[in-house]
Amino acid sequence: MFNSTESDFNFKKIMLKTVQSCSNIQIFNHLLYMKKLAFIFLLIPVFMFSQKNFDYKRDFATILKESQNKNSDLNYDRLVLRYHKTDTTLTDKQMLALLIGFTENKYYKPYKDLDFGRNLYKLNDEQNFDQVIKEGTSFIETHPFDLKTLFELSYAYHKKGNEILAKEFLKKTGMIFNAMVYSGDALSIENPIFALNPSDGQDFIRKGLGQKIGKMGSGKDKDGYFIDMLEMKGENESGVTLYFIIPHATKKMFEQ
Repeated sequence: MFNSTESDFNFKKIMLKTVQSCSNIQIFNHLLYMKKLAFIFLLIPVFMFSQKNFDYKRDFATILKESQNKNSDLNYDRLVLRYHKTDTTLTDKQMLALLIGFTENKYYKPYKDLDFGRNLYKLNDEQNFDQVIKEGTSFIETHPFDLKTLFELSYAYHKKGNEILAKEFLKKTGMIFNAMVYSGDALSIENPIFALNPSDGQDFIRKGLGQKIGKMGSGKDKDGYFIDMLEMKGENESGVTLYFIIPHATKKMFEQ
C-alpha cells in the first residue's frame, strides 16, 4: 500500500522531471493540475477489498436487467438524475449499476469516443478553455460517465477560475472510481475491476492512484471475457499488474 509520505515525495520527483523535459509551459500546467487531482483519490483502498462484491459472469446480466426495471432501486433513469446532481449518497453498487446500464445506451461507443477526450486535452493545452466547456458540456449530457471529458471539463473550469464547477466534475470522477473499486480488487484475473471505457483503467492508475503505467497487454479469463492488463509502477520501478474487465466495450467495437 502506498503511504502519503511516499506519494508526496513521488509527486515532487515526477513534476521535477516534467519541468525538465517540458518545452511548453501550458502543457506543464495541465500535467501539474492532473497530478494534483491524484491526491483527491489517492489511496483509494483498491488493495483492501478482499471480498468479491461483483462477478461479471454471475452479476453483469442481472444488474443490467435491474437497471432497466422501473421498480428496481438500481433503475438507471432514476439513478442518473441523482448522478447529474452529483448526489454523493449514491452507493457504490448503484454507481456500478449506472455504468453497467449505460452499456445499453445508444450513445455508448467506447472506442469511437476515445478521440473526443483526447481532442479536449489538446484544446485545453492550447488554452481554448471556453471551447472545451462548450463541447465537453454537450458531450457529457449524452456520455455522463466519460472520465476523460469529466477531467478536462474540471481543468477548463479551474483555469477559468470556477472552482465550484471544477470540483463538481471531480466528485463525479471520484464516484466512478469508487464504483470501480467496489467491483473488484484488480490484483488477479479472477477478480478484475469493471471498466466502462477501454482507457478507464489507465485513468484509474494515473489519476486515481497517482502512479505510472508500465507494460500494457490484454487477454481473456477462464470464461473468455476480455481483460485489460496494465502494469502499475511506483518510483522504485517495480510494478504490479492490475486487471480490468471490458467485454461489453470490445463487443461494441465490432458494432461501430
